[in-house]
Amino acid sequence: MEDFDRCFEKTFSMLAFTTNRYLVDHMRRVINLLDMDVDSAMLWGLVAHLGVAHEMRPGARPSDLLDPDGYLLGEARPVRLADVVQVSGLPKETVRRKLEKLRELGKLARTEDGRWVAPRSGVDETAYEFTRESVKRLLQTARVIENILQHARLE
Repeated sequence: MEDFDRCFEKTFSMLAFTTNRYLVDHMRRVINLLDMDVDSAMLWGLVAHLGVAHEMRPGARPSDLLDPDGYLLGEARPVRLADVVQVSGLPKETVRRKLEKLRELGKLARTEDGRWVAPRSGVDETAYEFTRESVKRLLQTARVIENILQHARLE
């Protein structure tokens, strides 16, 4: 950890630039390619993540959790509005309104008891390709960061 901290301090500006470039580009892509605001994308992701977190065991192999198409074997658990509000930090009415819009777009569904779930059908070809490209860009950014830190270790 000391080595990381030393390298981080020596290369802070480069690391901040690289990280922020990725994050800003990602937010821009969310807005333009997924055609939704950043808060709505965050809420869509929160409902999806909260719904499957119980299945994502640390150290599990993909074959333990996923079907051959790469989708979760188990069922997503529906999430309460109150939980989404708490985790997001957004006002309840904003969350409710944006979740409802996501339902209208087919990204989310509501259960009979009013909970929210991200159905597999909400991941259309655009969202699939967006995620595919996002992973490629994240891996590239991680390589750049590792390279910056490695050079700092050698200096």
